[in-house]
Amino acid sequence: MEGFLRLGFFSMAEKVTNALGNSLPYIITGSVIVGIWVYFLFLVPRKSKRYDNFLDYLNDVLNFRVMVSSALAKILYIAFALTLVIVGFVAMFAANFLVGLIGTIILQIVLRALFELVMVFFSTQENVVFLREKKEEEYRDLYYRDEDEEM
Repeated sequence: MEGFLRLGFFSMAEKVTNALGNSLPYIITGSVIVGIWVYFLFLVPRKSKRYDNFLDYLNDVLNFRVMVSSALAKILYIAFALTLVIVGFVAMFAANFLVGLIGTIILQIVLRALFELVMVFFSTQENVVFLREKKEEEYRDLYYRDEDEEM
């Protein structure tokens, strides 16, 4: 049984682990730093709502109207994708090139699918908040229009 397990993936995993040595924490740390940099450089969303003062913003944050988790999920996706690419390159050159390439592609697809599922929940929340704010504006306009008609 042990000989069967050593045939393919497990022997490759051992070669990749030996090739990486103790550098994996540095790779992950660098990936997180690059993920944060890429997020703030390219992906920062434009604020749809402008706040007059800090207390209004703090009120929205404490009442969970402003979500931080979607930004964190995007940063983690970038970091994990970069880590998978680096480990994939190590696997391609330390073990079997074709298996490392196919494994990297498959893991990137799986990672993307998982993070898309996570982002569905966040986009649903953002859409609900948008609809609520739109309804509040309609009610406010309707209320002020009724007052104008009475005068």
